[in-house]
Amino acid sequence: QRLLSQLASSPNELASGLGQCLEALRLVSALPRTSPVFVQYANSASPTIKAFGREHLSRVPLRTVVTLAKSSMGLPDNLRVASAVFYREDGSVDPTKVMVDEDSWKELVPYVHTLHVED
Repeated sequence: QRLLSQLASSPNELASGLGQCLEALRLVSALPRTSPVFVQYANSASPTIKAFGREHLSRVPLRTVVTLAKSSMGLPDNLRVASAVFYREDGSVDPTKVMVDEDSWKELVPYVHTLHVED
């Protein structure tokens, strides 16, 4: 990031323009995702995966997300979120499964790729 800043403020017009373009691309790639959030239930012989609208899920608490997944996917009543997989800053998916703080759900949902649920 420091290198981009130096490049963008270079006295060389070409270098400065290139630096500004790269900085704009970096900022755009950091914007919240518009792709769906996947919910994966892996407690059965074959995992069940369903896509949910990110915008809709960002407006409801995590408990409601679990209820939506349970009813629409026909899952057991004692369902809970085990972990989530997030997007990296560069837009790729980090395979690390991370626990989710229920109170931070609305802040986290723009960066969630997959919610892993289990009973």
